[in-house]
Amino acid sequence: MDKHNSEYTGMLDSFAGYLSAKGRSENTIKTYNGVLQLFMQWMNNNGRVINELSTKDIQDYLEFLENKQKRSTSTIKKTCNTLNTFAKSIGRPDIVQDIPVFEKEEGDLFPESMTEEEVQELLNKIEKDRNKRNIAIAYTLLETGVRVSELCSLNISDIELNSKHHTGQLTVRGQGNDQQRTIPLPKSLVHHLKEYLETRTDEELALFLSNYNKRISSRTVQHMLKQYDVYPHKLRHTFCYRLIEKGLDVSIVAQLAGHSDIHVTKQYIRAVKIAEEELKEA
Repeated sequence: MDKHNSEYTGMLDSFAGYLSAKGRSENTIKTYNGVLQLFMQWMNNNGRVINELSTKDIQDYLEFLENKQKRSTSTIKKTCNTLNTFAKSIGRPDIVQDIPVFEKEEGDLFPESMTEEEVQELLNKIEKDRNKRNIAIAYTLLETGVRVSELCSLNISDIELNSKHHTGQLTVRGQGNDQQRTIPLPKSLVHHLKEYLETRTDEELALFLSNYNKRISSRTVQHMLKQYDVYPHKLRHTFCYRLIEKGLDVSIVAQLAGHSDIHVTKQYIRAVKIAEEELKEA
């Protein structure tokens, strides 16, 4: 790490201090620092700057470990945990939050997707409360994988429902560099969207409204779901996992999820493979 040696040493010391403050043992600190040092070495060898660390750097490194060095599942898991913790230590948790193999909570590998039993339990709880808007929101997030910001931006004109065949499609209008995408709607979602829209007597353009008849906010959606111990991105993860497990081509999944970088989508394949390996071992 030649010219960057002192800089990297400072980062490693700072990381060790962060781990120590978190109550990590000396052995854990030594292991994490060793993994981080290998990552820094790879960054340096590939002309990348650690101070400009990006999501792509981490994605590329994981692919390097898996495809070039053929590292084991446990090594990749250990690397994920280390880089996840390092990102938090430098105040950059954002650089790992869109990489599916990183868990929201430190120490876990996978994103918080839901089992089919958990999905059904969630839907049963929400349906029991009989709030047709909240039911429609939950089904929309789960069955389309839209981001909560995209959900809040939807207008009634963005959905097309075929009452005769109980089918439909949703158009998500891209923001910034994101392209517009169209997502097919399953019968269950069409049913709940129709039920919700039948309760609307206003002339607002927004698809989902707050209790004050204004376009719903991300915070309101997050607060609603928090009552059921779930957050919006968990439903988005579940949507992507379901498609990968069904065998859909990764490019189609990327298009439906609105991933601008297909490497983000490929991380779901890796996570599913690791989960299958662990299941076999168990």
